Amino acid sequence: MSKEKNEDIWVICPECKTKLKKEHIANHMEYVHDKKIEDFDESSIKALPKKRLKQKKSKNISIGTIAAILIILLAIGGVAFFVLSWSPHSSNDPQWLEDYTPVYSVGTGSNNFWINFPVGSPYVDQSINHLTWIAEDLEEKPVVFVCHRTGCGPCTPQADRVKALRETYGEYAVFYDLDYPFEGYGVSPEDILNKFYEAFYYDSNGEPNYIAFTGVFTRINDGREVKIGWHSWEGDVADADMETWIKDAIYYYHINSED
Repeated sequence: MSKEKNEDIWVICPECKTKLKKEHIANHMEYVHDKKIEDFDESSIKALPKKRLKQKKSKNISIGTIAAILIILLAIGGVAFFVLSWSPHSSNDPQWLEDYTPVYSVGTGSNNFWINFPVGSPYVDQSINHLTWIAEDLEEKPVVFVCHRTGCGPCTPQADRVKALRETYGEYAVFYDLDYPFEGYGVSPEDILNKFYEAFYYDSNGEPNYIAFTGVFTRINDGREVKIGWHSWEGDVADADMETWIKDAIYYYHINSED
């Protein structure tokens, strides 16, 4: 009986054809028709089919199934998107790298990336020990610095040139504006001043050191071994040439970085 109540079984009154819950049919017969339920054949009290209940249950199953399928499809789509969009060098790599051909290669001349000091340098026979901040930054990106002094007219164009290139390539390389202002033109932080003096270690011409002084550093393949490749200049470097050196540095870093 309890189970039937929970299921809300509905029947048709054999007298007036009213739809009633089965549990109420006896009272209905007695008080409406002045008859007893026992006077009627049980087969004459027809139970209504449970169509509505079955339809509702079926609908719920259908919605649940659809929801599960949608969740699975979304999960598969997310994985597929991740796989297709992932690349060993990440989405931060500029598009021009895919078809880029570098201009400068490894060597010891004035148009090469150097591994040690170049031919003609007073330090050519010395092993190079890269500055800590250069080596550490190269764990992440190529490095570019320019040493200059605000208030120095001759070195301003090269400083401005490098700073302008930072606006274009600053996402792909670490740029250092190593400014040691003349008196009356401001003051630089101690860390910048220290790097300003240290950077002249890379002046392949030796003393005296002239400004503007610029350096570019990357990872480059030398005899099937990836090493630090670098180049430096005193004075001006033409706009197009400076940009090419920076693009070459980014390209070599890109192809010689571990995944």
